[in-house]
Amino acid sequence: NQLPNRENYFVWREWWKHNGTAWAEELRQVIRHRNIGHDWGFRQMQINKLKKYSQANLLLVHCLNSDCYVSAAVRREIEETLLLPIDEKLR
Repeated sequence: NQLPNRENYFVWREWWKHNGTAWAEELRQVIRHRNIGHDWGFRQMQINKLKKYSQANLLLVHCLNSDCYVSAAVRREIEETLLLPIDEKLR
């Protein structure tokens, strides 16, 4: 939301000239504060599991946003547990 419209190159260039350094530093601070941006060094098997987990969660979200019906209790359970870590027993 802080960035100008990229479709107008001249506006973008002027904005970047005046704000780019400060904005980039603020972004770096957020990345450090949130502890993101690391190279975690996952093995291929771990990457595949993360992809499957992500795809399964996306499928659940799409299903919940479609016109399919599930009971309120099931919907609540799915929404409350979506994106939680996989239980150790399931590995």
